[in-house]
Amino acid sequence: MIKKKVCWKITTKCNQGCKYCFGFTNIPDLQYRDNEKVLKNLINSGINHITWTGGEAVLYPNVRDLMREAKEKGLHNKLVTNGIFLSENDTDYVEDILNILDEINLSVDSIENNINIALGKENNHLKIIKNLLEKVKDKEIKVGINTVVSKQNIDKLEELGEFLNNYKIEKWKFLKFMPIRERALENEKLFEVTESELEKRVNELKKLTFKNIKKIEYKKQSEFEKSIVILPNADIIQTQHGKDHYFGNALKQCDIDFDKIYFSNKIRTFVAYNDKNVIENIVNAIKDMDYVDVIGTAMDGKEAYNKIVDLKPEMVFAKYNMESMNGFEMIKFSKEKLEDNVPIFNMIIDNNIKEDEINKVYEIIGDKLNSLISTKEHIGNSVASIINEYMEYKNNVNK
Repeated sequence: MIKKKVCWKITTKCNQGCKYCFGFTNIPDLQYRDNEKVLKNLINSGINHITWTGGEAVLYPNVRDLMREAKEKGLHNKLVTNGIFLSENDTDYVEDILNILDEINLSVDSIENNINIALGKENNHLKIIKNLLEKVKDKEIKVGINTVVSKQNIDKLEELGEFLNNYKIEKWKFLKFMPIRERALENEKLFEVTESELEKRVNELKKLTFKNIKKIEYKKQSEFEKSIVILPNADIIQTQHGKDHYFGNALKQCDIDFDKIYFSNKIRTFVAYNDKNVIENIVNAIKDMDYVDVIGTAMDGKEAYNKIVDLKPEMVFAKYNMESMNGFEMIKFSKEKLEDNVPIFNMIIDNNIKEDEINKVYEIIGDKLNSLISTKEHIGNSVASIINEYMEYKNNVNK
């Protein structure tokens, strides 16, 4: 089953004051009946995976009942928590929540108390985490660890790994400190680290032997930003290039096009070539880029033109010489049909293409002819490089 996920920030209330937090604050909670309707609308829109968070999600009075309803409808329940409420309360309510969950992600940044206090966590944070890990170790719950890496803890991650290795951890995920909003923005100078610093540190940790930690990964900001978030007032947002974008309200809309939201931040890419192996090579070179979506392919010029008009990609990679319609005709007719919505073209050319023919293409679409790729090059690598450069350009434009 394809995961269709949302992150539901069901409350902004929190029992901890992390100084790096970029979560929203002071948004009033909806009543339980309204949130029941939100859940129904999410399910009707095809969502099958909910990450419950906040604030601190378990502080919402009826979160257990919503989780149970989601579980009964076949949804996957994942909880992101600081662990305080679940660790310090031995009640049937807590036990019910733990039994409903498929996954639990605990926020753990250090085993050193002075670092945790500097980050704004509880004085006994490690004890809280230990207690909760003991509670869940015999349950059928996948345990994940989220570690926000900052100046405060980047040199102390190995000792944290040694502690976590005492438990069965499905995934240890590193998140770069991101000064997007709220307290994180206020405390940027205290915590900021670079992508390269973090990647280097994570690669070092991956070389160590933590036999009980199944997977270690680093979640880049671009990956984080693709998450679709439901706020406590049911507003639907997605963060793109450090800015929040609004996509409606899950209480008011019973049928939400989440696919459209999800792919709105991706480069919708189309590939046309008269050789199946070359197409496969290109797709393989870019399929793991989390900001690229290959929306279609074609092996014939006319087929490519028809799909470009229908699918309206943002970027096209096409061989110039193909049967039934060459590159010049493909671009000319696409421009006539799509006008300002004509995609950015990257043409894969043989050496026998004349310069005046390329000049005619420029006359039609100007700088929408982005690049020329020689068939003598490693086409897949060239495509990947072009997309990376284009994404950097988009990021700079949107800053």
